[in-house]
Amino acid sequence: MKKFKTVCLFVALTMIFVVMGVLFAGCTRYDETLIIYNWEDYIYSKQDLQVDFNDYYLKKTGKTVKVRYTTFDTNETMLSKLINSNTVVDVICPSEYAIQKLLVNNLLQKITLQDEEPISTLDNINQEIYSKVGNLFASETGEVANINDYYVPYMMGTLGILYNADIVTEDDLACGWGLLWNENNNPALNGKIYMKDSIRDSYAAAVLYLKEKGNLPAGYETKSVQELINDTSPTLLSAVDAVLKQQKSKLKGYEVDFGKQEMISGKVLVDLAWSGDAMYAIEEAELSGVNLEYFVPETGGNIWFDGWVIPTCAQNRAAARAFIEFLNQPETAVKNMIEICYTSAVDKDVLAENQDVVSLLEEAEYNAQEFFADEVRYPNYADVNLGVMKDFGTNNTQVVSMWEGIKGSDTNLTALWIILIVLGAVMITFAVIYTLRNTKRKVIKKK
Repeated sequence: MKKFKTVCLFVALTMIFVVMGVLFAGCTRYDETLIIYNWEDYIYSKQDLQVDFNDYYLKKTGKTVKVRYTTFDTNETMLSKLINSNTVVDVICPSEYAIQKLLVNNLLQKITLQDEEPISTLDNINQEIYSKVGNLFASETGEVANINDYYVPYMMGTLGILYNADIVTEDDLACGWGLLWNENNNPALNGKIYMKDSIRDSYAAAVLYLKEKGNLPAGYETKSVQELINDTSPTLLSAVDAVLKQQKSKLKGYEVDFGKQEMISGKVLVDLAWSGDAMYAIEEAELSGVNLEYFVPETGGNIWFDGWVIPTCAQNRAAARAFIEFLNQPETAVKNMIEICYTSAVDKDVLAENQDVVSLLEEAEYNAQEFFADEVRYPNYADVNLGVMKDFGTNNTQVVSMWEGIKGSDTNLTALWIILIVLGAVMITFAVIYTLRNTKRKVIKKK
């Protein structure tokens, strides 16, 4: 018995030491902290990022850094948090129009200040992106702010349509943006179409659909794609409202992140998609025998750029700049592209000429030459039919109100009936139980 107690004590002490070791292992002390605010699924690996960037920062500064990584689902979510709360973050990854909004609200620092050296890897960035965005953005007072002083491009892509090539016909595709409205009346597509749960993207698709059909209001026919997707005049807003409401009977619903998985599984057949999500879905679907393809209709579309900015609330500017520098290394850039399938802003020639990059692509079973020649991955930046989104400015409230009206009428009656039936069943069950108990009490009293 005494020997048994000794063994039990030894086992207990061993377990205590193991647990304490695990706990203390998770309590590594770092010299600094970097708070990152980024899109979900928009980095190659959060765990590897901690190790890789900490090693990079240690070599650069002699200090260790703890990465705190938080995410948002839309630019609007991020903007609301930054503008309306006392959020503290060191580096954020918004889209170009959201960067403009942050600039208007004086919430950004310049990437490089007068007493600082430029970030060493900025020369790796494709300069066509800077040219495309450049001085597009003016404040509401008319003052032009060069967005290039406030952000470093990270990823880019187009807005287009992801579709199931085994179900969607050539006649469907000929409808262009009308495919999202099932313009060809393909019965297989009704209730199998997703739009983006994002006012900016859905607005752009609706405007381009109006242009494609020749249904733009009088006076808007000669406007460019760039002008149209950023026009929020009452006349055009009313036309967009009408076609988005008309579309609803054809939709399965609205999504931001899960649409690609529904496309991969074959549950949905058409999706308004960002090119990176489309590339990811196409590759994954191929593994399970689902044939997906992506295109931007000839009418035109949106070309977008996400980039890193340093907000005025940042507490670790040095680590934020080092992080941006780290991401623009060719090897880091291609790791991101392989993992998330979006296109890095690092120039493709810089990547293609790097042997480590080519080796990483080959390990991931890509043909490097085909990878860099892919027109979905690398669209023509100078295409005038690819417009860049700008902040809606003072008209944003009206656009959001329109969108909420559309979404508000999106009540799922099937779900509502299910809820009512369940509630009814619960009430009936309680009524039956109550009646049985009262009956039993009466029987007992009679006895």
